[in-house]
Amino acid sequence: MRKRRSRKIRHRSRLLPAMASAHANRRGIALMLVAMCCYVFNDVFVKLAAQHLPPGQVLAVRGLFATLFVLVVAWGARARWRTALRPLVGVRCGLEITTALASVLALSLVPLATVSTLMMTAPLMIAVTAMALRWEPWQGSRLVAAAAGFAGVLLVIQPATRLDVPTAGHVCALLCAASLAGRDLVTRRIPAGVPSSLIAAATTLAVCLAGALLGFTEQWIVPTQREIAALAAAASCATLGSYALIAACRGVDLSVVTPFRYSFIVWALLLGYAIWGDVPQPLAALGAVLILASGAFTIWAARRP
Repeated sequence: MRKRRSRKIRHRSRLLPAMASAHANRRGIALMLVAMCCYVFNDVFVKLAAQHLPPGQVLAVRGLFATLFVLVVAWGARARWRTALRPLVGVRCGLEITTALASVLALSLVPLATVSTLMMTAPLMIAVTAMALRWEPWQGSRLVAAAAGFAGVLLVIQPATRLDVPTAGHVCALLCAASLAGRDLVTRRIPAGVPSSLIAAATTLAVCLAGALLGFTEQWIVPTQREIAALAAAASCATLGSYALIAACRGVDLSVVTPFRYSFIVWALLLGYAIWGDVPQPLAALGAVLILASGAFTIWAARRP
């Protein structure tokens, strides 16, 4: 009898933290879905503006609007602004700049759905890196899923062997994915005492300043009202998406939450077809399916006892 009771107590003690983690993960998943919805609309507006404006100008103008929006959100935490003066926040700002610049360049060169699909390798990079850093336990099944996802990347890039598809756009998209992975891993290590709104404000301001500095190497163009409206809309979407993403990555199991980034691909496919008439080629579509399947399998493997 005593053995049975001790087993029940151990079983309950194991379930309690698991239930708390499950609640946190559900919150993170919901926030991740909101963030991806916002980001895909941000990319749509950025792609519309980047067709006529140089990358630095796009980052600077969108960043100016985004900074205003973020400062409004972060005003309530203004008394704690010193908490954002941490090295990890600075590293995140640098990765945010790389992410934004690579994203704008990729969107100006290749279709929206292709960029979105390649960017969605970030969760696979996060899962592998988290295991390599011993933040999460090693699982062979998750490594197999990651390998399948990267095989899907090769299928997506393969159509780029044709001369009419610029490979530079694919490289920028993959660089953006690597920066996204690094950014989310760094976000996980930022102390909980630093408000998410202040982190978003710092990174948004950093991107705006980077775009302004890049402008010294470009010839800026007077934007039309339509382009200004597009960048303002992109800024509002990016601001909400950034805040939701930061909150989604804190206090959760990244290997469970981050695969829900893949909802981004579905939105990108629909909007890419509706706005530009983009239809993925068969090999690219197969690669996207592999990436999606590997992400779904990663979720299942991470939840196995």
